[in-house]
Amino acid sequence: MAGLARRAALGAAVGLLGLPAVLGAQPARRPNTAFWPGGARLAIGVCMMFEADGGQPAMWQNGPPGTPQAGTRFPNLPAIQGRTYGAKEGVPRLLDLFDRRRIRVSSFMIGESIRRHPDLAREIVARGHEAGGRAIRHAPQFHLPKDQEREFLREGFEALRTATGLWPRGFNAQGLQGSVSTNDLLQELGLSYSIDDRSRDEPWIQKVNGDRDFCLVPYMGHVNDLNFFQNQQRSLDDYERMLTQEFEVLYEEAQARRRMMSVPLHDFVAGRPAVLPSVERFLHWAGKHPGVWFARRDEIAEWALGPGRALTPVDAPLIPG
Repeated sequence: MAGLARRAALGAAVGLLGLPAVLGAQPARRPNTAFWPGGARLAIGVCMMFEADGGQPAMWQNGPPGTPQAGTRFPNLPAIQGRTYGAKEGVPRLLDLFDRRRIRVSSFMIGESIRRHPDLAREIVARGHEAGGRAIRHAPQFHLPKDQEREFLREGFEALRTATGLWPRGFNAQGLQGSVSTNDLLQELGLSYSIDDRSRDEPWIQKVNGDRDFCLVPYMGHVNDLNFFQNQQRSLDDYERMLTQEFEVLYEEAQARRRMMSVPLHDFVAGRPAVLPSVERFLHWAGKHPGVWFARRDEIAEWALGPGRALTPVDAPLIPG
């Protein structure tokens, strides 16, 4: 990575501009504070989204305007092919990368993707990665009545169990857009956490179904490969710089408080030959820092709800007033 070595040397020499003043306002780290297991300093949670052929609305398109077929839906073949790439090429390539770097990740799998590619879902689990839950289709759920949303979720989780024998512990909605009932439903269905939150740089607890603990393990959009290379069409240099600076600030803050970094990856984006080296360079560079813990999200949630519970913030649900 062209910028990482230079940034590391520069950071060691002069530090991040403005950061000492920020850290000076924070409490000193208490000796032996167990922010993370084994005294780790910073948790990094890598996600691999498995979305191939997942029933996305974009898989269909209307006929051309002004033609008799304008109101008729047709398969969007380029969109379908682009998503299918994730199963045929992206996931295998990313799995090999994770093996090389000796890290384990959380893979959130759409139910329809699992049904179409059950062997790949089983391979993800066999290689030691977390099988995270998603609904049956990659479609909105925030508008559904509670009973319909429950079945929308359950059907996706059942697809995961049919293929892998596992029931998910964590969840991700399309675009992080659950409903006001989603977390209650997830806890009711036996899950312990969701990643659909951007409000903190650490896990936190929300009370659901009255007084039950439910963990939010943040997933950040600004470092999301899909945002960079599809939605915004930004450069590889921008992507690497964003990941690096995200790490640098959180790593410094982690001297005094619990911090985690989110690295969101998509099978059909980060699994491309042009993008994969940027991901690998970052993971290799970050992993050379002392006290970095590459953790599955179920491990992060388990720690936040269990041994590290005393340091985990508890907040009310984020619902507009």
